[in-house]
Amino acid sequence: MAVAGGSGTRAWVEQVEKSLDKASVPSVAASRRSIYRVPACIKDGDPNRKVYKPRVVSLGPFHHGDPELAPMEEHKQRALRHLLRRANQRPRLLPELVASVEVVAEELESAYYPDLGDWWRGEEGRERFLEMMVVDGCFLLEVMRAAGLHERNTGGDYAPDDPVFSHHGVLYMVPYIRRDMLMLENQVPLLLLQKLVAVETAKPPKTHSKANLHDVRFRHGVLSIPSLTVDDSTEYMFANTMAFERLHVGAGNDVTAYVFFMGGIVKSAKDVAVLSSSGIIQNAAGSDEAAAKMFAIVSKDVVLEPESALEAVQREVNAYCDKPWNKWRANVIHNYFRSPTSVLNFLAAVVALVVIVVQTAYTIIAFYYN
Repeated sequence: MAVAGGSGTRAWVEQVEKSLDKASVPSVAASRRSIYRVPACIKDGDPNRKVYKPRVVSLGPFHHGDPELAPMEEHKQRALRHLLRRANQRPRLLPELVASVEVVAEELESAYYPDLGDWWRGEEGRERFLEMMVVDGCFLLEVMRAAGLHERNTGGDYAPDDPVFSHHGVLYMVPYIRRDMLMLENQVPLLLLQKLVAVETAKPPKTHSKANLHDVRFRHGVLSIPSLTVDDSTEYMFANTMAFERLHVGAGNDVTAYVFFMGGIVKSAKDVAVLSSSGIIQNAAGSDEAAAKMFAIVSKDVVLEPESALEAVQREVNAYCDKPWNKWRANVIHNYFRSPTSVLNFLAAVVALVVIVVQTAYTIIAFYYN
């Protein structure tokens, strides 16, 4: 093959041809990747970029060492000490935890591929990585344990004035930690928590089933939607999960489809009030206006996949609403049955109409016989 240009160009052509076979085979590390940095193309299109940056605690390597998050490191170390102290019959629990994590260190590193910085590479970097994984993982386990004790109104082994793990801390500090736990860049692999729990409890963690956001049904004119609690962390959850679905091949489109669907339903505070009265939305966002604004922000520029199950539900709803009889019935219900007063007025009008018809009928019959 004749190639124009000098030897530099020919070397580039040979280099590209040699790399063709490699380009078609994804690396093992790339296939294990599950935790991403949110790219600028997503952040720049989001009017509320704060939803991607942790404010209280760093989890994993991406925000480790951030001076603004440094104060929480002291609480992480205290959480680790309490976890180890609680297992006083197992003096070598910490070495066991480290050993269990070290076995899967390569898989844990691959979860951040290729964004894991040089600080975490090499022999010394691997030691730093293992320490961070154990400390951050145990901190998360202690946060979840403290939250569970708070729900059961049971005291733990922390001081009553502990700023994080006491009842007061769970009530006022843990919500901020939980919000940071929702951020895509601020994650630890699930495998890490599974390994830590298996060592700490000497048995594998239990699995639990949750309600699916796609459990949306439309039958006989009734739209059934699973209940959703809306609070100050809901926007963070939706934004970061949708970012994950965009970046991770095979993650699906479930949350994005749900946000698109709800964005089409919730257009105003009145819509939130209707959904709240039906038990679909548990509104802890402060007001119906705040919840409506949240849905408007997260659903902006969201596109629904044509193959989505919710797209079929949306078609069914639109077809039902386009039928003249359904439009007329909905209009009557909206205008005459919105409140008890409207219902009474409507019934009074019907009774009056019936009385007039009966009187007219008697008059006609009397006139006919006369």
